[in-house]
Amino acid sequence: MKKLVLFVMVVCVAAMATSSAFAGPLRSVGFEAGYVSPDLDGVETDGTWVAGVFMDFGLPATNLYINPFVNYWNWSESVSTSETSFRDFSIGANMKWTIPTSATRVQPYVAAGIAAHLLNASVDGPIEFSEGDTKFGFQAGAGVKVGVSQNANILTSGWYNIVEDTNHWSLRAGMAWNI
Repeated sequence: MKKLVLFVMVVCVAAMATSSAFAGPLRSVGFEAGYVSPDLDGVETDGTWVAGVFMDFGLPATNLYINPFVNYWNWSESVSTSETSFRDFSIGANMKWTIPTSATRVQPYVAAGIAAHLLNASVDGPIEFSEGDTKFGFQAGAGVKVGVSQNANILTSGWYNIVEDTNHWSLRAGMAWNI
């Protein structure tokens, strides 16, 4: 129940923070998918997939955006008769700055922000175990947005997330549509 209440609170705060009165008009929406390499506090893991959706709200200052997002990744491994899995569902917001360039279709950017990570670890097998926790973390990243038409863009980005004991980096690619 505490997770549900926390989740609803984070969604409400993100909605208020990104409302047009604070952040300006919605500029674009999009999705990203890619590779994440989790560091699970001493557990040796291989990389896995990550997927997410985002929005960009323009601020009154020229090249600044508020970038709320939702991301999800899941790592699992089977050994003998048991399966271990770890999931991270995160919701947060970044402050994104697009770096001015002379090329109008190519927009490099840097971003940093905070997120609530709803983490869950479980073991299915002879011994059953499941534990969830919500932790707050910080992330920083950089990327490039390339316009392929008047309304569509391709993006690539790299991110590093610092969460208490589940730090991870990821490489992503996706699409964004201008509103």
